[in-house]
Amino acid sequence: MSGTGHNLATMLGFQFRDPSLFRVALIHRSYCNEHGLDASESYERLEFLGDAVLELIISEHLYRQFPGADEGQLTKARSSLVRGGALAQVARRLGLGDHLLAGRGAEDSGERNRDSVLAAAVEAVLGAVYLDQGLEEARRFVDRHMAPELAEMTQTGSPPENPKSRLQEFLQGQGLPPPQYREANREGPDHCPVFTFEAIVEGEVVSTGRGGKKADAERAAAEAALRHLMTASC
Repeated sequence: MSGTGHNLATMLGFQFRDPSLFRVALIHRSYCNEHGLDASESYERLEFLGDAVLELIISEHLYRQFPGADEGQLTKARSSLVRGGALAQVARRLGLGDHLLAGRGAEDSGERNRDSVLAAAVEAVLGAVYLDQGLEEARRFVDRHMAPELAEMTQTGSPPENPKSRLQEFLQGQGLPPPQYREANREGPDHCPVFTFEAIVEGEVVSTGRGGKKADAERAAAEAALRHLMTASC
């Protein structure tokens, strides 16, 4: 494993018994195309596995956390946690995009910063963790690296709804006006932009969020604002 890969594994809090699994989890298809590798040597197979493992772990967590919730509520909550924008936020917290092996074309187009690519990398790493050391270690991995999202559910006492709706309800409960959202920045080419939006409360910027779509960036900003405001009110 390279020095940067070793450092990332340490940051993830996980040491692979088979380091080759970790390397594959960081290989984008474009890297295979430019280095004569088969597409099966990219992270896509691990992404497929990690997606299923993540759904199982999150489903179990929600089932135990919210015994009064019906199937529809649980399904909606799971979708909120495993959607691409949410997983991309996890990847950005970890700096995972900086460690992806991508082809030159993908590098030049900013591919590594796309939500879909970052989310796929998270799922691929989780799939690698599962293959390397099993479901229990995969569960610990999710608990550790999705801690902010899982803690937010515990604080609100209910499965997560749309973060923009939850932020508005929280502010209403505090006697404050609804939040506003403002585009602060746009990076990358037109075919795969990355937006940064600000969440504004009473004229003050309280958080920012990034996403490959404006709606995802607004949701990310709302999630960050909720964490900040709920912590400040404790």
